[in-house]
Amino acid sequence: MSFQDLYKIESPAAPHKPKNWWVYVIILLVCFVNFMPYLWIVMTGLMDREAATASTPTWFFKPTFEAFHFLIVEKGIMYNFMNSTIVAVASTFFSVVIGMFCAYALARYDFTGRDDVSFWVLTNRMMPPVAILLPIFITFQTLKLLDTRLGLIILYTAMQLPFVVWMLTGYFRDIPKRYEESAMVDGDTWFQAFRKVTLPLMMPSITATSIFVMILSWNEFAFATFLTSIEAKTMPPSIMAYSIGASIQWNILGAAVILITAPLVLFVLIMQRQLISGLSQGVVKE
Repeated sequence: MSFQDLYKIESPAAPHKPKNWWVYVIILLVCFVNFMPYLWIVMTGLMDREAATASTPTWFFKPTFEAFHFLIVEKGIMYNFMNSTIVAVASTFFSVVIGMFCAYALARYDFTGRDDVSFWVLTNRMMPPVAILLPIFITFQTLKLLDTRLGLIILYTAMQLPFVVWMLTGYFRDIPKRYEESAMVDGDTWFQAFRKVTLPLMMPSITATSIFVMILSWNEFAFATFLTSIEAKTMPPSIMAYSIGASIQWNILGAAVILITAPLVLFVLIMQRQLISGLSQGVVKE
């Protein structure tokens, strides 16, 4: 035996780590199945009328923007796009600001019936829109809020408040109260302590909640259909006009779907880091 063999030190074999390759295969298949319908509708929106209405699917074609030209120039759908943007942004801002303070009160103050109030707030979200559609229509007609952006903003704010309160109450409870008490000992008021201490810690959760509320307000269909006609009509009821009738123009419908979904897709992609950060918040405990 040689000197090298005598003093050879063999490194221990690395433990074998099984690779769950099948998990990635399943994830890819699920993503593919979910993405294919949207990919097809995007392709349809870029087809001309003849290719979109062909009896056999066409995978290779010359892209054209004639459907977008029809919607934007001839039908003026960008006015509806502007209505959706104004209503969704305004209702998201007001519902998050108001709901934030409601959630703070439910999380920080112990009063009689607090749990009942929390449950009542949550049950408001469970009511189907069709159950209150007629009373709201009559109310809006009396207050002259039919077919107005202000009416939709007020309604969407009230609709999204239960969701905001339900989401943020749990996040407020995860932040120790002693942080605010320490700031108040140093001379701050409760609002100063809230603004300097609690609000910065809550920003990821508030951002994530705002993203969900923005999506819900943008996609709302029932009330936007029955409470608007021309001036305040948003994107969802505007697109419905192209999905009914004896002869549906599929390329125009595909272009309309792109116009309503593309902003949300881009918005979520841009804000995905804040969304994940907000949903994963809650590691701070008492």
